[in-house]
This record gives sequence, C-alpha cells and structure tokens, in this order.
Amino acid sequence: MVESLTPMQAFLLWPLWAQILVVVVPLTAATIVLTRVARRLPLSDRGDDNVATAIIRFAGAAFVFLGAFAIVTAWQSSNATPADIQKEFSSVTSLAQDTRAIDAPQAQALRDRLQSYAKEVRSMELANTPRIEVSLAAEDMVYQISDAAYVLAQTEYLSSDEVSSVYKDFDTFKQARNSRLAHSSELVPDAIMWVLLAMGTVMIVVIGLFPSGPRAIYKWMQSIGGLIVVVLVLGAVLVIQSGEASQAAYLRPIDVFVATYLDF
Repeated sequence: MVESLTPMQAFLLWPLWAQILVVVVPLTAATIVLTRVARRLPLSDRGDDNVATAIIRFAGAAFVFLGAFAIVTAWQSSNATPADIQKEFSSVTSLAQDTRAIDAPQAQALRDRLQSYAKEVRSMELANTPRIEVSLAAEDMVYQISDAAYVLAQTEYLSSDEVSSVYKDFDTFKQARNSRLAHSSELVPDAIMWVLLAMGTVMIVVIGLFPSGPRAIYKWMQSIGGLIVVVLVLGAVLVIQSGEASQAAYLRPIDVFVATYLDF
C-alpha cells in the first residue's frame, strides 16, 4: 500500500549528497552574486544602515527560531519509530525464544512465520526509511502468526504460564506494530520545510545585500559566515530526515532477530 508522494517527500528520498547539493549550490551562487552587488553600491550612501540592521536582526531571529524548532521536531520524531521497532522485534524475539526448546511442528511453524514476517518488514515496509509503507503481505503474516501461536498454545508442549507469556508477547508485538504504522512518515511537516527553505533564502538575500563598508574582507566574512550558518541549519534538518542516516537505527532490531533466529 503506497501513498502518493508530495514534492518535498520525494525530495527527501533522494540521496543525502544530492539533497545537500541542491541546497548548497544555489545558495552559494546567490551569496556570491549579491555580495558583489553590495560591494558595487556607493560607500557614501549609508543612510539606511539602521533599516538594514533591523531587517537582518528580525530575519535572523526568525530563521534561528524556526530552524531550532525543525531540528528538535525532526530529532524527536526520528527517535519515536525506532523505539517502536525495537519494542516490536523484542516481542518477536521473545516469541521465538519461548518456543526454542520445543521440538514440534507447531513451534517450528511459528518460528518460520516470525522469520518470514521480519524479512517482509525489512524489505518492504522499511525499505525507504524514514518513510514507512504498509505491506499487505506483512498484515496477513500477523494473522498467520496469531493462528500459529494459538495452535501451539492448544498443544501439551506449553504450560499455562508459558501460554500466558506467548499471548502477552504477541499482544505487545501487535501493539508496537500498530504504533509504528500509526506514526507519520513526515518527521517535519512539509509546510515547515518549505517555510524553512524560504527563510534560508531570505537570510541569504538580506545578508548578501547588507550595506558594505570600505573593506571587502569584512563583507565577504559576513556573507560567507551567514551562508555557513544557513547551510548548517538546513543540512542538520536534512541529515536527521535522511533515510541514509536513519536506516541503521530502523533495521538493527530486525537484523538482530534474524541473526538470532539462525541459531534456533
């Protein structure tokens, strides 16, 4: 089940280096051009310095506030889904461990379904992290795992305490899966991302056109310094949202389960 992507969501699925390049190159070019324009303005015409100072302070404060908000939002959201995945596959591992010592077809059937489920989630639902897709095959496997657990619980191989443990682990697994799928794939809402990019562009324009004094080096230090700050803020948000940066955290619980399952 794949939903249509917005332009921003499609952009965030690009390789991280391509995202950074798309942001850095235009902003760098604009900084150079606008700084040269500011350097060519008459040095005697400095009557509007107070207005320019007020503009740059207001724009800078707005950009820093919005950038900090976006970074914190992305960071918190990026930690929520991996926590659900850890909980989900801790329960899956517990289910497999509960049946490890049971040499019976019903126990083996449950373990096989758990492994198939893990592979399906890894290859389909978490293939484009942090965007999460819903696999209908994985949904069917949840029901198959439920049936296999029920069949095993009806045999004489498990004590009443072990049956309760199996049902508890399955319930925890199901709740963690539902919580993972309920999370939005957008770490930062598209509207915030567009506004942040617009504010970054405004900052580059304001800094680049800020009135220049007689020494070129200070003007270039101001422009390049402003560019670095803007790129670092935008880059931090992109890195946190990047699938390349988050994929290891998303997939590690599944990989640990699959590696553990090989010993069963």
